[in-house]
Formats: sequence, C-alpha cells, structure tokens
Amino acid sequence: MALIDCPDCGHRVSPRAPTCPNCGAPIAAAGRATDQRLVTPGLLGRLATVLGAWLVFPWVVRLLAFLAGIALLAVMFATAR
Repeated sequence: MALIDCPDCGHRVSPRAPTCPNCGAPIAAAGRATDQRLVTPGLLGRLATVLGAWLVFPWVVRLLAFLAGIALLAVMFATAR
C-alpha cells in the first residue's frame, strides 16, 4: 500500500489512517478513495427480494386460482339441489 502526503504537514501517512499522526489533520477526506464496491449489502438484499418475488409470485397466483376453483365448485354443488 502506498503512503500519501498529509495535506497539512506533508508527513507520509497511510491512506487508511483517519487522521495524521504528526499533526492530527483528517486524512479520510483528503487522500482516501471512497469505498465504491460494485456489489453492496443493500443491492444484495434488493436482488434477493426481486428473485424471491419472481419465484414465489407464480405459485401464489396458482394457489389463488385453485382456491377460486374450489369455491366455484362448492357454490355450483350447493345451488344444484
């Protein structure tokens, strides 16, 4: 890992350090690259939700159609007497 220069005193500092050990200046804003991951926990949660809904929704529709058919048959047999 390459060291960076402190923006205030010029002392060589690790980019992971929150502040400069020499002068106390914040390093995070000056030299640290932001954490830009391609896959984040929020993205994984959204993907899991979409995938789950995509897999579960057809089964819910089939179940509702089956129950509606049962209800229709029950009404037909009850009124046929």
